[in-house]
Formats: sequence, structure tokens, C-alpha cells
Amino acid sequence: METAIQRTLRLKMLRLLENPFEDFSDGRYFIPVSQIARIYQEVRQRWYGQETGLVLIDGEPGSGKSSLARFLAGGHLPSPLALAVAPHTTNRLLKLINDGLGLPRVKEEQARKARLLQFLEHQYAGLVVDLEQQRLTPAMGHLLAELSQHTTVVVTGYEVFNHPWDSWGVQGAGRYLLNPWDYDTLVFVIEEITRRAGRVMGSLFTPEALERLYVLSEGNPREVLRLARRALDALLEDSGPTVEAWMVE
Repeated sequence: METAIQRTLRLKMLRLLENPFEDFSDGRYFIPVSQIARIYQEVRQRWYGQETGLVLIDGEPGSGKSSLARFLAGGHLPSPLALAVAPHTTNRLLKLINDGLGLPRVKEEQARKARLLQFLEHQYAGLVVDLEQQRLTPAMGHLLAELSQHTTVVVTGYEVFNHPWDSWGVQGAGRYLLNPWDYDTLVFVIEEITRRAGRVMGSLFTPEALERLYVLSEGNPREVLRLARRALDALLEDSGPTVEAWMVE
């Protein structure tokens, strides 16, 4: 059970999460859930006039992935939008997209693909693919990469960043992680919790330990979150003078 001081620190930690919209040089964006509405216009400006390309959205359930995906895929003019949920084959993916756009039905995969590409030659249509918990096959990855050369394709799902998009022919995909945490915020929160608890910062989380946290994550946003939350829990539970030991396990 949390003590009064632990509850107080946890509340203070949550209040520190109003982090500004921040972009990273590699094209990845971390968007606090509470600020999605505020950054919609900034996101739209990034894609305004750029009606082709791939966008990847990861996030916890209920974080707003679907609404942001529809917003990005919709374009800056009223246009058709097709949604494909949990496709397990390329043919199923094409069927869901074509049905969503109201295209004439055919059974053969190549015929479905030809009709879709022909449609996209004459009219813009945003494509949203919700993977849910499903993994993409290489064939589906290559198909999405090809379609993203003709329109905006938005893919949402658990750990969607981790697919080998580069090897599938995708360059410069937009990446959005809908979560109220990012690396700079975590550093700030840890420092603030330590300071407000009346402890010496260096004895709990040295700059080297913070850097180790980021290196251990190997650039994986979800791993950064997992490690940092573990560190914060260690601080709040007063499990020891330092949280560096478990970092080098």
C-alpha cells in the first residue's frame, strides 16, 4: 500500500507530464495524450500538400490512435477513407480497402490491387490499417510500402515501429507514439521527484545512469517507458539508495 508521501510524489509526478509538443531529428514524435487536440493543426501542417507516404502510430489502448490515424489519412480536402482492421494476408488487406472505397468486387488478389491502384491514379483516398495485436508479414509490408507511394497510408498497432520497414522499401515514415512520456520528460520528472523528496540527485540517478537507461532501450520508445517506470517505482518505493544496479543486470 502506498504511503502518504508516495501518493503525494506520484500526484506531483503526474502533474509534471504537461510536456510541450517535441520533435526529434530522426522524424519520431512523442505526443502527450492530453495534448493531441492541441497538436492536430501542427500535424496537419506537416502533411499538408504531401498526400503520399507512410505514417506509423503506436500507443496504449484508448490513447487516440484511431482518431489520429483518420485525421492524418483524411488529407486536407474531403476525401474517401478506407479502414482495414487486423488483415492477415495481402489479399484480405486489399479486400478490406477496396470494400471500404466501394470498388467493384473481384476475388483475385492481382485484380484487386490493379483496381485499387487505378482508383488512386484519379482520386485521393486515405488508407488506415489497424493491426491490433497482429504482426505484419513481409508480403504485407511490401504491399503497404508500395501503396504509400500512391497515397497516405497510416498503420496503427502494438510496437508497429519494430517492423523492418527499411527493408520493405519505406524511407522516412512519420512515427507517432501516443503516450504521456518521453525521454526528456522522464529525466525532468525523476529529477523533480528526487528534489522534492529531499534527496541528493547524484545518489539516485546519475547522468550516466540516465544515459544508460536510454542506451538500454536501443531507441525503442516502449522500452524507454518500461525501464523508466521501473526506475520511478523504485524511487517511490524507496527500495534502495540507487536504481543503477538493475540497469546493468
